[in-house]
Amino acid sequence: MNTVLPSRSPAVRGAATLRLYALPRHDSGAVFWRINGYRARLIVWTEDEWQRLEARPSDAQRHPSGVWCALRME
Repeated sequence: MNTVLPSRSPAVRGAATLRLYALPRHDSGAVFWRINGYRARLIVWTEDEWQRLEARPSDAQRHPSGVWCALRME
């Protein structure tokens, strides 16, 4: 995914355009953050994805919105 950041300053016109590139992640269904300095990952499955799982995590919880979630510390 490329994102172009337009320049609004007249002094910068004609300069190279700044582009950001975000690499696609193999675990795109997860959200990452840190808990007490340790990397944590929240994995979310839709109801259809949950039904198709061969091995379902025993610690996953169903959210009232209809998705299944599991927290992993890395």
